[in-house]
Formats: sequence, C-alpha cells, structure tokens
Amino acid sequence: MENELTVVDSFTRRLQVEVPWEELQDKYAVFLQKFSKKVRLPGFRKGKVPPKLVRQQFGAAAESEFAESMVQEYYQSALEDTGVESISQATIRAVQFREGQTFRFEATFEVEPEVILPSYQKGMKFEQITYDCDDEDVGRAIEDIRQQQAELRTVEGALEENQYLLADLQEVDESGMPLVGRKMEDRYIHLHPEGPLGPENLEKLRGARVGDTRRVVLTDDAGLPIHYELIVREVTERILPDVDDAFARQVDPEAENLDQLQANLRQKIQEAYEHESHKRLTHDIADHFVRNAQLEVPTSLFENYVDTLVADLEREGYPKEQIDRDAVREEHKASIIWNLKWYLLRKQLIETEEITVADATVDERIQEIIAADETQANQIRNHYRRPENRRSLRQDLISNALFERLKSYAKIKVVHKSSRELRKAS
Repeated sequence: MENELTVVDSFTRRLQVEVPWEELQDKYAVFLQKFSKKVRLPGFRKGKVPPKLVRQQFGAAAESEFAESMVQEYYQSALEDTGVESISQATIRAVQFREGQTFRFEATFEVEPEVILPSYQKGMKFEQITYDCDDEDVGRAIEDIRQQQAELRTVEGALEENQYLLADLQEVDESGMPLVGRKMEDRYIHLHPEGPLGPENLEKLRGARVGDTRRVVLTDDAGLPIHYELIVREVTERILPDVDDAFARQVDPEAENLDQLQANLRQKIQEAYEHESHKRLTHDIADHFVRNAQLEVPTSLFENYVDTLVADLEREGYPKEQIDRDAVREEHKASIIWNLKWYLLRKQLIETEEITVADATVDERIQEIIAADETQANQIRNHYRRPENRRSLRQDLISNALFERLKSYAKIKVVHKSSRELRKAS
C-alpha cells in the first residue's frame, strides 16, 4: 500500500491511497465466493452460479461492493502508517477499482491544528481586582436570611402596601365583558410600587378586602393596555424575625450571638469575592492566549459543539422541532470559537509545561471534599468511584496546576476596591 498525505490547510488533510492488486487478490477471491452465494440467475440454484457467469453478469456490482468494504480498512491503515490522527469523519471520493488493477481512493479529513503558543514565560501582565466586604454586604446578607425565615400570616383587614395578594385575574374588554379562556387563577402578587402591578394599580387596590373586585390595567409586551377584573382571594403579610442573638443561633449553628453571625457572614462574603476574583483572573489569563495565538478552529469541532448545545436544549425539555440549529449556531458562535481555541491551547500548554496530577493527589482531594461534608461521605466516595467523575476531578486539578504555573510567569497587580463600587456597577 502506498499513501500520499497532502496538507490542505491548518486543519485539513488529504490522503491518496493506492493498494496494488497483488495485495488484494486473495481478499477479492474470498469476497467473490461469498458474493456468489447471494446472487440469483435463472437456471441456477442460489449460490450455484459459476464464477465466470458471476463475473460476467455481476462483475461491476461485485467490484463496487468490494471497494466499499475495503475503503475503511485501508483508510485506517493509511492513518496508522502516516501517524496522523483524524478528528472528523473522512470524505471519501475518487474510488477506483477493477479486478486485476490497483485500488485507489482519496480521503479528506480534519486534524487538530498545530498550536503555536505565543510567548508567555516573560512579559505577561494582569490586573486582579479584589472587592472588600463592607457592613452593607453583611446587612444585606442578614436581610436575605430574614426574608427566607419569614412567616406568612393571613390578614383579615383591608389591603396595604408590602402585603401579598392571592388573586384571580379575568381579562375583559373595554366595556367590562369577560373574554372566554382568558382567566388566570391563584396568582400571588407582591403589593409594592415596583411590583408587577405598578403604583397606579396599587392605589386602586388599596383598602380592598377578601372577595372584593377591582379593575386593573396591565400592559403587554408591545406596551398595549390589557384590562382585568381582579378578584381578591387571600391577603397575607410576611412576618420577619427579629435580628438578635436567638436569631443568630437559629440560622448559624456556629454562631453564639449576633456579633459572631455577622463575623461569619463577613468571612463567607469575603471568600466569595476572592473566589470570583480568582475566576476573573484565570479567565483573563486564558483570554490572553486566545487573543494572541494564531489558531483556526476545525469545522468539525465547531459543528460538534453546536450539536452538543442543541442536545442540551433537548434535555432541558425544548421540543426538538422548535430548536433552530442555525439560530443556536449564530447566537453562540463567538463563545464556541473562544472555548474551542482555549481547549486546544490548554492542551498544548499542559503538554509543554509537563503538567501531571498523580493518583495520590486525586485521592487527597477526594478526602478534602469528604472532610468538608462528612455527612455525605458515602455518596461522595461512590460518586468518585465512577471513572468519568474521577477523570473530571483530575482535569480540574490539572487546570488549577496549569494556572498556578502561568501565574508564576506573570506580573499580577492586585487592586483592592470597595464592594460599594461593585454594587453601583450592578
């Protein structure tokens, strides 16, 4: 067998394969015997047609079927001989075969492109912004906990602001006639000026009691008015717990009093800010490589990624017939290209930097995860007994080690900012 490999572009290769008749002769004889058993010819029993007649009557069909059966075998052999690893299904063309002649075909396929890393061991500079937790952060966290711990209490009197309303809404025309099939039942509504009803409707509802009906006007997506008859079914209010030492002990077993709760919350919020700061820095480092590397993304990798996104939508419950693959492709194009470029660059960086993670390191990390939640120890162990989950954890550890190495090459300016600036920005 002879092969000729041609580089079409950075990720496309073309293989021209030639197999001499002498190499195929025995295989074709065996194939022809099997083929003869399938053919039917008037005057002969099935499988008893003489080989000469088989060649005369079915020679072209036999040659075509044999060539088709041989393509994959010799394509794989050619890949092994050339040492090339395909990442896509090959396009086969120009297949030529006649009994007694050389077998030829051409296979075009994609490979992972050669990744030439930009210079990175000197000259990389990054700014890492870290936000510092303040009293307002702690106060907001406590208020969130109060809302979660609130009790609902039925209100017997007239409606007031900041209460919660259970209501039916019947759409009506401008004259007040109900529209059939346009009723929404058992809707919970927060009676707040910035709530779904808005300040004008809130004024119309003020003073209403259970069983009362009020006319309200909402707007559709186009800004057009929609008239409703709102029937009050129930009114409740949220009773928030007092913020004291008892509250602190109830919501945080590790807190003995309110001061300790505030200190614990401050630490957790600061850890969250630092975690987010670390995530932004690692993204900035990855983005540095994506922006500075000359790298084309193979078409097959891109299309496979789109297929994955479509499959994810199906798993989330979207009807298959309603998913527009081209729209998904276009909407996510930039992020797909970024992610695939980083995938290829990360792979090359790990190889260049010789980043490895030993089994013992993976085991240590599993023990750390168990120590953080010993009540789930058995579930955690079972989870990481599955090879795919253990591989995923190893890849996470490899990524962490890679970013630590890359950070050691860079100059990183840490900038501390008040979390007040973050709240203003959001």
